[in-house]
Amino acid sequence: MCGIAGVVSFDPDLRITRDHLIGMSARIAHRGPDADQIWMNERSPQIGMAFRRLAVIDPDPRAMQPMQTPDGRYTIVFNGEIYNYRQLKQQLPQRDWKTQGDAEVLLHLLSTHAETGLSQVKGMFAFALWDDKDKSLLLGRDRMGQKPLYFSIGRSSIAFASELGALDAWPDWEQEIDPASLTNYLQFGCTQPPRTIYTGAHQILPGHTLRITKIEETLTQIRYFDPNELTIAAPPTSKQCRALIESAVAEQLVADVPLGVFLSGGIDSSVIACSARKHRRIKTFSIGFDDPRYDETPYAREVARHLDTDHHEFKVTPDAAADLPKLAHVFGEPFGDSSALPTHYLSRETRQHVTVALSGDGGDELFGGYDRYRAIGMPIGLLRPFAPIGRLLTRGHPKSRVTRSGRLLASAGLNQADRYNQYLSIFDDRQIASLLKKPSRRDPAFAREWAELRIHRDPVQIALAIDRVRYLPNDLLAKVDRASMLHALEVRSPFMDHQLVHAVNLLTRQQLFAGGKKRFLREAFAADLPASVFSRPKMGFAVPIGDWFRSSLKPMLHEHLHATQSFARQHFDMQFVERLMHQHQSMQVDHSQRLYALLMLELWHRSRLTCDNFSLMQAK
Repeated sequence: MCGIAGVVSFDPDLRITRDHLIGMSARIAHRGPDADQIWMNERSPQIGMAFRRLAVIDPDPRAMQPMQTPDGRYTIVFNGEIYNYRQLKQQLPQRDWKTQGDAEVLLHLLSTHAETGLSQVKGMFAFALWDDKDKSLLLGRDRMGQKPLYFSIGRSSIAFASELGALDAWPDWEQEIDPASLTNYLQFGCTQPPRTIYTGAHQILPGHTLRITKIEETLTQIRYFDPNELTIAAPPTSKQCRALIESAVAEQLVADVPLGVFLSGGIDSSVIACSARKHRRIKTFSIGFDDPRYDETPYAREVARHLDTDHHEFKVTPDAAADLPKLAHVFGEPFGDSSALPTHYLSRETRQHVTVALSGDGGDELFGGYDRYRAIGMPIGLLRPFAPIGRLLTRGHPKSRVTRSGRLLASAGLNQADRYNQYLSIFDDRQIASLLKKPSRRDPAFAREWAELRIHRDPVQIALAIDRVRYLPNDLLAKVDRASMLHALEVRSPFMDHQLVHAVNLLTRQQLFAGGKKRFLREAFAADLPASVFSRPKMGFAVPIGDWFRSSLKPMLHEHLHATQSFARQHFDMQFVERLMHQHQSMQVDHSQRLYALLMLELWHRSRLTCDNFSLMQAK
């Protein structure tokens, strides 16, 4: 697990310097504190690569990157882990191996089979491969989007990096705000790849590659994996699902450094811990807060005791005012999911004990763990006359039963695509129209994707499929990557195993929901876990951000939104912003998620204004 960056310049007059690469490397130093290296090729086109290493497999210095094939034709920088690299090693013609790690295997796989070789890979990764003979750069990203990869196109260059902020060290790209991405952020709390918040920067999509030979050509990302492809004739049994989960966990236990498992006591993390415990006694990690509404440590403790793990439990006193700017900076663009904060705390504490942690991320999106999946399957069209009443009921805490019922009722009368879009939204269409100074319209991609998925799926299956290509990579996995790598902690997610993802594509409502949420996981693992794991209410990984905006974070919120150079003053109707704050402070309406999104937008904006003189904040 590491950080990568680099530049290719196709203009002899636009020179890449070591200072450019050192600057890019410094901005991702937190991703790889063990070692760093820079490589440059001065021939035309000129190319430079930077690498920050977090040594997880084969810590020998010979496994350092950038790494070249013996003939010097191919050079790679790679971030992530290839879980089946030992098996691939046996299949490749290369026999004079210099290392015991996975980077060299990926290098020779790509040099032998090019992009088609990725179909053989199991893992999470992002890479850049330079072909000095063909003068081409190949960028690629893992199937589910666990590892990030950004790139910017300049007048005569292309730059790439693990994090968007690293591109700031290269001057040849435009940093104008993309209005469509701003709208997407306000709606979903994150931008929607391949776009970023900047018009001049983009993301490699999950399961895609991009080959560049010159700037003037049309750049088209090629998809090599679709998580929603229907590859099997019938849904799997719960026994088959268990076998796939256990196989994925076994593969991901490989490491040459200490490894543990995140454990909340919920279904997903407990299943991962249970599967890992079959192989050895494991370390497990959980965090708790003084507020019992957000403290899952008693549940985690019960599971840890049942599985006999080496359990570590941390009580955290949040310092959001100090920690939110760190998160805003490491994301490189606005990110409005407040669960990044507890993920940051859990990663920080876990890193004191291990270098790698397995997580239960993705279980909800595979096995129907969210209330919105049940809601989208309900026939509520006849309740349309009561939609105004529903809107009145949505003013309370976002997770309260009354508010959730109100959101369901308020969506009555909408078509299914718009209903589900509304369930996912932070600001709805009317609020966005009131907030923005310049008119904006909703991105039509969501409705188009919904319509395409209707051919073979019912509404519940469509919602799950939408989340696998939108919410999972753009929000959940992005959150986990940035918050954990801020502390140089590698997090692996066995539920993202591509064979498992394809296997559950055809699970029916009956298989998902009969007898309670996550029926398949319950059937598969109930005999090995405490009954409370499957019977307790879902708590979610959250913090009381709404309460903080009425107390400890109130000054910070007002200071940033009202600052002379604030993003809000430049782009938003301040009267509408004032109304949101007043309604929240007076407890008329709970706007906690919306205010958090606005605050993180401001913190990102402030970080952007000061990035030239920014010294990377260490998460101590």
